[in-house]
Amino acid sequence: MSLLHDYLGRIGFTGPVEPTLESLRALCRAHALAVPFDSLGAIDGRIRLDEDLLIDKLVTHRKGGACFENHTLFARVLREIGFTTTVAGAYMWRPQHREYSSVLAHMLLVVRLDGQDWLVDVSFSHDTFIEPLPFDEQPHEQRGWVFQATRRGVDWVMSRRGNDGVAVPLYRFHPRARPVEEFQSALDYLASPGSRSQVMSTLICARTLPAGKLTLINKILVTARPGEEHTRKITGAEHAREVLERIFDGHPAQAQRALEIWRARFDRAEPTTPDPAVETAPTEFEKSANW
Repeated sequence: MSLLHDYLGRIGFTGPVEPTLESLRALCRAHALAVPFDSLGAIDGRIRLDEDLLIDKLVTHRKGGACFENHTLFARVLREIGFTTTVAGAYMWRPQHREYSSVLAHMLLVVRLDGQDWLVDVSFSHDTFIEPLPFDEQPHEQRGWVFQATRRGVDWVMSRRGNDGVAVPLYRFHPRARPVEEFQSALDYLASPGSRSQVMSTLICARTLPAGKLTLINKILVTARPGEEHTRKITGAEHAREVLERIFDGHPAQAQRALEIWRARFDRAEPTTPDPAVETAPTEFEKSANW
């Protein structure tokens, strides 16, 4: 079987496959909904951006992966269909430090169609645009959020605005083409003893839903619905298991591996003094979420 045939089966796509905007939108949405985002490969020390390895992992064995993995594979698929596709890199906004990452920490794609560039981002830890955005400086609404790319010197900043009206940076990027080897070098550096970054050891598991997103970051669950996010602390191993099974629906081996990591790191007695900034009880928002 061909890669394209197997890939389309992996994401459950049955629509027309041709280099048109309609097909691009449908393919982006199908990939985002079908393939989980996770950092399990980074934690296990096995992220290699070799296309054959990614096909085996994401398609043959039906696993999820990080943005570098998803977008490297997705770029290959789009090119096979006939889309003119560029791999671009981004520096992630670090809200706790009020600065962008110092090395490439995100991959996105730029697809050119009929003289117009479109931004593609089907794999991100938090709720983001899952259908292509026109590459311009206009605000564009998707799933209750307003996304906007704004030029900042030679670079661009992608921001997201929710129901509160506050625009928050997601990442800083430049649309120029970058070789995949540049992202592999960034991964290798982040995993090296000389890097003080904790990104490669952070447990991140996320799944895009038709009307929102679930993201587990270590002991914190982020529940996104149109235009808003809520966070609360995972209360124990049983709660972690429930959340991970929802995130990895249809991917039982990944759910089990993520739970093993969570238990090894966090399944211990909670501090006697809770953090007042983090909710620990289920909210009405979470109870009503469309899982």
